[in-house]
Amino acid sequence: MKTIAFILYSFDAGGVERMTLHLAENYMKRGYKVDLVVIHPTGEYQDAVPKGVGVIPLSKVKARAALPGLIYYFRKRKPDIIFSAKDYLNVLVILAKKISRSQGTLIVSSRVHLSEQAKRDPSANRTKKWVYRTYRYADHVVGVSRGVSSDIQAIARLPIVHTIYNPVITKGLSDKMNQPVAHPFFLDSSKHVFLTVGRLHKQKDYETLLQAFDLVHKRNPQTALILVGDGEERGALETFVATAKLEDVVSFVGYQHNPYAYMKQADVFVLSSLYEGFGNVLVEAMAAGTQIVSTDCPSGPKEILKDGMYGHLVPVGHYEELAMAMECALLSPFPKESLIRQAHAYSVDTCAHHYEKLWL
Repeated sequence: MKTIAFILYSFDAGGVERMTLHLAENYMKRGYKVDLVVIHPTGEYQDAVPKGVGVIPLSKVKARAALPGLIYYFRKRKPDIIFSAKDYLNVLVILAKKISRSQGTLIVSSRVHLSEQAKRDPSANRTKKWVYRTYRYADHVVGVSRGVSSDIQAIARLPIVHTIYNPVITKGLSDKMNQPVAHPFFLDSSKHVFLTVGRLHKQKDYETLLQAFDLVHKRNPQTALILVGDGEERGALETFVATAKLEDVVSFVGYQHNPYAYMKQADVFVLSSLYEGFGNVLVEAMAAGTQIVSTDCPSGPKEILKDGMYGHLVPVGHYEELAMAMECALLSPFPKESLIRQAHAYSVDTCAHHYEKLWL
């Protein structure tokens, strides 16, 4: 029985963590032994680890402090396949594998458009330099969208970077979507509800979304907005809402264990990001049959929505165009059935199969 080791920093409620748990469960069902090696084993997904998956806690706060623990794990457990999926963590795992002389197949996956991130985050510039120095030593490098793959290929100067879309659609997703949500906006049948789901972080550019919604609401008072997620920008965003006198029609509900039920109930899902790697929430909203408006940010939304065939794409940072697209999504909806059908191209089985082909 082959052992697959997934390396995570934490169990925080992020896309990388959720997608990793999806793959871990799938490979366990395929007959692999699966370990989750977690540097800082805390976070909302701690109780969501699939039964039968081994958790190896390294109990460090700083990622680089986990290097000796990773080296020890690789030498002792000798995993056959090693997965890592955040650029700064990928660098660390590559170093640990090289020092340990592990013979396992190392697959590193890039989940964000690193060049765009580096324009706004100085630490990402340091990561870019390490990506260039180290990614050539991985057995396989994967990007979660064609845009991410092209970016990483250019940064690391690699001959090939595979593109494998994220494992978003699970067998239990539909059941979660059909659970009830008791939010007052959904109980008022006259309201048109917009929704967004994600960390309240500058990357998501929620200020532009709030500016757009302010315009929409002025033109159509029967509209409301729900923001699912928490983060450091919450205070500033709540201040914006109070200043614009939108408290009665904008709701911050914080982190939700089941955001998919919100997606099913909403009329329109909006992604306002400055940059992404893929955009898992777009696939999830599509699977719910919910209308979608997204910025055409690098990278992922244009690929998921097939250049606008399955949702509205607008330029990054343009609140007036975002407002117009939100209104258009209400007035001219795409057929729900085609959205749901298209979402199933991003199943866990499909993704797991593509990764498995890299080592078989």
